Amino acid sequence: MAPARPISELASIIERHSRTLENELKDSPISKFSIEFGAPPQVEIPAVLEATRSELIETIDELRIRVLGPLGYLLTLMFPVPALAGVFHVLYKFDIPSNVPISKESISYKDLAERCNIPEDDVRRIIQSAITFRVFEEVEPEVSIRHNAISSTLAIPHLKDMLGLVLEEQLPGTTKLTDSIKLFPGSGEPGHSASVLAFREAKAVKNSGLEKEVVDPSKSFFDCIAEDEERVARFRSAMGMSTKSLAFKSSFFVDSLPWADKSQCPETIVDIGGAGGEIAQAILRGHRNVKKAIVLDLPEVVGDAKVPEDLEGKLEYASYNFLTETVSHPADAYIFRHIFHDWSDQYGTKILKNLVPALKKGGKIWLSEVVLPNLNEMNLSKSQMQRAADIFMKSGFNGKERSRKGWENLLALADERLRIVSVTKPEGAHDSVIEIVFDA
Repeated sequence: MAPARPISELASIIERHSRTLENELKDSPISKFSIEFGAPPQVEIPAVLEATRSELIETIDELRIRVLGPLGYLLTLMFPVPALAGVFHVLYKFDIPSNVPISKESISYKDLAERCNIPEDDVRRIIQSAITFRVFEEVEPEVSIRHNAISSTLAIPHLKDMLGLVLEEQLPGTTKLTDSIKLFPGSGEPGHSASVLAFREAKAVKNSGLEKEVVDPSKSFFDCIAEDEERVARFRSAMGMSTKSLAFKSSFFVDSLPWADKSQCPETIVDIGGAGGEIAQAILRGHRNVKKAIVLDLPEVVGDAKVPEDLEGKLEYASYNFLTETVSHPADAYIFRHIFHDWSDQYGTKILKNLVPALKKGGKIWLSEVVLPNLNEMNLSKSQMQRAADIFMKSGFNGKERSRKGWENLLALADERLRIVSVTKPEGAHDSVIEIVFDA
């Protein structure tokens, strides 16, 4: 394998080839390489420039991968791809592209939702996720969208059929590829293919009526896997791995708390849903004016938790179910990290209402959660992971990632006395730090 070229050399190749294409094609309709509505759907270039374009694309790809690094690159492959499959399936099934004006005219999310018979919040989340991959464009943030050259092609009948073929015939087969290899190793029979296995399973489920049967809608993903030790262990391991990503460092949250100033520092904090107490321990060690921390979580989570020697007398663990119990531990500040994105507003409201009785006037709640930014041309790639996470929250838990407006709506539903004081996003962090005050 040849030695890796410096990334500055890769950047030079990209600039050189980009200029070559611009100069050679300056008088042609594709010279701007635009994705605005009305731009040619295909970039057809002379054969003599194909090698230049191929090397340009390859070099762009190599530079991106190397700048992201091994883990960053893998996460950008594994995370958005299944979410995108879900996004495109909704676009296809509800015929969303055809219901957006095939012109430069915009349409509000509200009107589009009515046309497609889909909840407005859902259509907004689906399209905003697509926009991070430059499919559609948002005209007024959170309000309206329009087609660009990419999204408008999805309304072309033949391409729409191709999308349906990929999503409804081929994609299900990919989930059964492992089963096909295990059940029929080395088989060349078409009836042993993964797609046929997926078709047979879907047909069996449909004939049984199970696809519409939901006995208890309050049972979550976690309830479904609770009795399968292997799946539970895998989930915990995966979550542990995700938190090891540099963007999820707990120090982003801990260091952003303005508690170096003793007058602003709470003496007692409660970490709700704090699991093993990583955040509480970091706060006690990093903010010496915090005298006591209590970690609340389900009994099976905190049952075996141990207090480190250096924190004895300052750290406690107690059992608590934030959906069914009222908080009974008084504190100056309450902390939630990565809790609310698992839950819809219906259940997020319950969590907050169960906390309100414990709050005193001026009491603070601190959240470490995603705050989705408004979409613009400068942050689309950066937003892909967060918007993909939002689709995962929707598909996995009926939960959601929220914009600032979404957080304000959640607080208003829970108690009108809850108010956002500040939202801070540390540079390089995945999450924002949300400061909430209780104005009794």
